[in-house]
Amino acid sequence: MQFKDIPGQETSKQKLLSLYNQSRLPHSLLLSGTDGSGSLALALAYCKYIMCSGIKTDDSCGECDNCSKISSFIHPDLHYSYPIINSDGAKTSDAFIEKWRQTLKENPFMNLSEWMDSIKDKDEVNKQGNITAEECRAIIRKLSLKAFEGGKKIMLVWLPEFMGNSSNILLKLVEEPPEDTHFILITEEINKILPTVISRSQIVNIPPFKTDEIFTYLKSSHNLNDNDATNISYISKGNLNLAISLIDETETEYTSKMRSWFQHCYSRSSKNIFDWVNTTSSMGREKIKILLENCNYVLNECLHCIYIDNYTPKVPNENQKFVTDLSKLLNSEKISKIYNEINKTIYHIERNANSKISLTNLSFEVRNILHLKRND
Repeated sequence: MQFKDIPGQETSKQKLLSLYNQSRLPHSLLLSGTDGSGSLALALAYCKYIMCSGIKTDDSCGECDNCSKISSFIHPDLHYSYPIINSDGAKTSDAFIEKWRQTLKENPFMNLSEWMDSIKDKDEVNKQGNITAEECRAIIRKLSLKAFEGGKKIMLVWLPEFMGNSSNILLKLVEEPPEDTHFILITEEINKILPTVISRSQIVNIPPFKTDEIFTYLKSSHNLNDNDATNISYISKGNLNLAISLIDETETEYTSKMRSWFQHCYSRSSKNIFDWVNTTSSMGREKIKILLENCNYVLNECLHCIYIDNYTPKVPNENQKFVTDLSKLLNSEKISKIYNEINKTIYHIERNANSKISLTNLSFEVRNILHLKRND
């Protein structure tokens, strides 16, 4: 992964490049960006740039020995830490390093849900990832060694918010690391990181991708036509990872589940609602969250249909009729109420509420809202 492989994000790239080229690379660098902002890919490209022996002004050479090793994720002085599940006694990220390399090679823009799916067994669907205290101690041991290649050492920590209070173990090392040793932390929820870690790090905020950046990327890298590229770039709302996942899926699992859910709620079919809840709750928390966020996007498109004459919903062509028809059952008041109920459910699921109970409650609330008497 090089900077040139990441679409857009020019401001973020220039910030990172200037830190290194002006000899201001901090001991601890914290990249803060939402899911799909490309923050992990930017961190990987930056590590390659820092360690490149044939460095250019704005990118790594991609050809030297260091670049080759980093491309294969086997450079001995670039270490990785990431959330894992305590499966078969595994307590550190080293137990999953081969899966980590494979997954990153396939998709350097991956998100937490995809990573968790790659390391979970079928009976572990609802297990949550974490970075253990044992992992923090392993980081200290790794960084206490001299650099194998005689240059810099980097510890790339993906999603340090999963450390929780265990990150206290690393405070002294983060504040005073050995010479030429650097932490690069990539977070999606900076508010969940201990303030003591944040205070010891220099923060670079990574914004979501712009719609036109995703559009250009889809056109150039995936040969999409203008219509599909436009629709996907709007649906993804700045999330490049989501945009990539939608390329080959005009009829996604999320779309079909969303459509059937609204239909069951509108028809007041309790049996169908319960069946839907049973199958949907088995998807796992992260996928349920994505499904509900997609529902909110569709509601937003319905609002456009209501207030803009002849509006064409920004969804794949196959789903435009569904959104248009749904908008005829709604008004702004109903959309606002459903939107709020969905957001409350997302909040509860993120905090480990029972998925079946949460989805059942949401479904019956939406059923009631859909049949409120229209006031406009």
